Amino acid sequence: MNLKLKIFFTLILATNVFFIVYYQAFIYRAFFNSDAAIANILAQEIINQASYYPNSWWYVNGDIWTVFKHTLAVPLTLLGIWAYNVHTIVVIGFFAFSLFVTYKYLKKIGTDTVGILIAFIGMSTLYSPMYAREVFGESAYIWYYTALISYLYFFYILSQEEAKTKKVWIAGFFIILLTIVFVAENPSRFAIYFIASLFVPLFLFYQYINIKYKKIVIFFAFGILLGIVYRYYILSHIQMQVGVEKTFLISYEELPTHIWRSFIGLANFYGADWGERTTFASFEGAIYMLKSLLFPIAFFAPLFYAVKNRNSLNSFEIYTVSVGYIAFLIVFGIYCITSLHFNGLYAARENIRYIIPFVLVISISNGIVWKFFSQKIKLLLILSILLSLSSIFNTLKIELSKEIVENREEVIGTLLENNLTKGYAPYWHSHIFTVLSDNKIEVRPIEDDDNKRKAGEWLTSSSWYDRAYVDKNSFILLPKEKVEEFEKASKEFNLTEAVNKIELKGYNIYVYDKNPINNKK
Repeated sequence: MNLKLKIFFTLILATNVFFIVYYQAFIYRAFFNSDAAIANILAQEIINQASYYPNSWWYVNGDIWTVFKHTLAVPLTLLGIWAYNVHTIVVIGFFAFSLFVTYKYLKKIGTDTVGILIAFIGMSTLYSPMYAREVFGESAYIWYYTALISYLYFFYILSQEEAKTKKVWIAGFFIILLTIVFVAENPSRFAIYFIASLFVPLFLFYQYINIKYKKIVIFFAFGILLGIVYRYYILSHIQMQVGVEKTFLISYEELPTHIWRSFIGLANFYGADWGERTTFASFEGAIYMLKSLLFPIAFFAPLFYAVKNRNSLNSFEIYTVSVGYIAFLIVFGIYCITSLHFNGLYAARENIRYIIPFVLVISISNGIVWKFFSQKIKLLLILSILLSLSSIFNTLKIELSKEIVENREEVIGTLLENNLTKGYAPYWHSHIFTVLSDNKIEVRPIEDDDNKRKAGEWLTSSSWYDRAYVDKNSFILLPKEKVEEFEKASKEFNLTEAVNKIELKGYNIYVYDKNPINNKK
């Protein structure tokens, strides 16, 4: 029976991996956005300026990208690999590395092969379009998950009395290195994602988590000190634009609605939110309702069985489960009561990516506690995975992706046909075309709040807005929904007039005989 289970779970895992690769290589290029493109853009800027922290680059939200996707993109770009393929290789390669780190850790704490397969399946299943897009498409927060598991792995080594001196120093070195990297990147996020996540469980459940933490604290604290020095002294030249620092608490009057919308976002993340006008008596409606019933079971089963069998779990099994749930409660709680999704239901449903590192830890907790699950719970978990696979075409959105890709290819083709290789667009319509054109076209962001064509200061380089950057045959690319306000503002503020306008299906291209960022005629 155990062998049959291993074969069955291996087949599911292989299917999941196939869909991840297919999604990343063919589907995600339709949903590829400017945030996801930044790794490529920054890698190219690093190469152009021969500096890992370019002086001209505008960082945002307090994030100084230190070791991230762009780190892997730099050598691949130097090798001349096509730009979107760089993104694909980085994302799939790092996910494979995440699985490797997870495997090493789970084996270390005593998880058997079936449990590890369950953990991998929980991580790799494409539950929803949002899960596919955020975990594997944009692939940002999975880096924090991998860092968390790496910390736990090195903590385990340091907590073992029989650990050799060499292993202790190697583990300590990597703890210091990880800490420097993530403190330097963003101290505020580090405090929540790592300090709170790793040490609050130790404080709350010290009677169940019996580990020696003296060496852990020493190396961790030393890493924090070096990270602070690195960020605030060595990287003091960095240009920073504010963003998430302006997050504020939601008023009591709006708080109940805001909290409810956060839970809708969680349901959407797992593919359980059926949205509007889903037919009740239909296959799709039945799948959504079953998912709504099953995802809470899959989500909370590890917690229930870990508490029930706490005396049979070892310290690091308890530690791992508690890290997942406590960190999730902290971050989800912040999400519920702050303006991280202030712009209504759409933002609440689509911006819940901040919880990704911790729901992935909860996913592997299913593997850790699998040995204690009842047969009914095991069957329900398997059913929840099969339901996600049964709705995979709804998740992939193949037809929609083809339409969007065609529109994007039309824009790139038109720009190249008209010899328009340097221009500007609103942020969410800029970097994507640079990467998808393999840098044959450079589309740089402009601020579009008031349509005054101000230079972008959000994940941009100030060098892109000098008059010398482009002084003729430039363009501004606008999606149709922004055209009316743009044209009105151009007349109202007496801005540079376009010498030509090209109308496409989803965009207008305004052609200029000089740099349109120069706001005078």
